[in-house]
Amino acid sequence: MKPLIPEPLDLNFLHFLSRDGIFKINPCNNLKLKSMLKNKLLALLFVAIFLEFSAQKKEVSLSKFPDDKVMVVAHRGDWREAPENSVWAIKKAIEKGVDMAEIDLAMTKDSVLILMHDNTIDRTTTGKGKPLDFTLGEIKRFHLRDGLGVETQMKVPTLEEILDLSDGKILLNLDKGFDYIKQVYPLVKKRKMFDQILFKGHESYSEFNRKYGDIKSEIHYMPIIRLGKEDDLKTISDFIKNYKIYGFEFTIGSTEKDLIDFKKLKENKVKIWVNSLWPHHNAGNNDDKVLDNPDVYDWYINKGVNMIQTDRPKELIHYLKNKELYY
Repeated sequence: MKPLIPEPLDLNFLHFLSRDGIFKINPCNNLKLKSMLKNKLLALLFVAIFLEFSAQKKEVSLSKFPDDKVMVVAHRGDWREAPENSVWAIKKAIEKGVDMAEIDLAMTKDSVLILMHDNTIDRTTTGKGKPLDFTLGEIKRFHLRDGLGVETQMKVPTLEEILDLSDGKILLNLDKGFDYIKQVYPLVKKRKMFDQILFKGHESYSEFNRKYGDIKSEIHYMPIIRLGKEDDLKTISDFIKNYKIYGFEFTIGSTEKDLIDFKKLKENKVKIWVNSLWPHHNAGNNDDKVLDNPDVYDWYINKGVNMIQTDRPKELIHYLKNKELYY
């Protein structure tokens, strides 16, 4: 009787590339491989390995992100693991399996785009002043501070550094990106990353069309809507009638009194973004409550939200996996 399990295998002929979800075969061992593949169990093993590695690679694309899954957006990167808006905040978000990182842009004295949230560098670096007070070289002399204000060895990154790091690995939302669209656009176009970059803004459709009509067909754009404001409700209908937007970001308020029917709105093939950061964004269903009650995220799913910007990506991903809503 033939043994069910083949003799120990010499796996030197297999070179697995797990990130790309493929394996390559060394031609010099083809004869040996043909012999081994006669065993049905071994053939099934190869199929299982191939499927496993293929499943690990998901396409990083805004246009191909499934509507029936929830996109996890890490606020300023994964700032609990590394300084906000840093290279390592993006790397940690990628490691966790975050779909998109939200980053903030500012300009240096010598017109280089860097990552910086505040109007000054005081809180997040060892320096003092506004980004425009310094050249890139001068800003690079300072160190970033972590969430507790402690100095680290890390430096302020440029947008170009983050684009190169993120390409093919994670989507990006460029907060204040439209403030610097003339500088951002060529950087994104050069890297052919338009399907990985989401722009947002407060403009009405007429303002948006007047300012960006020449590039609007190339980019993904999301208007920011403050519920309870009549002008913003008009903005929703104007964009839907005139432009293929990616979706809407909503600020709901501390209660649901101004809430609209997101599920009805999604019939227009748009995504719904709500922040889970602070209570005034989400009628009190904010991230910190998740530590005591993970089912707080049920509120977002029940309302039809399919993009959540969070300060707790680990907890959100764990919740979505349990609900089979993680991509």
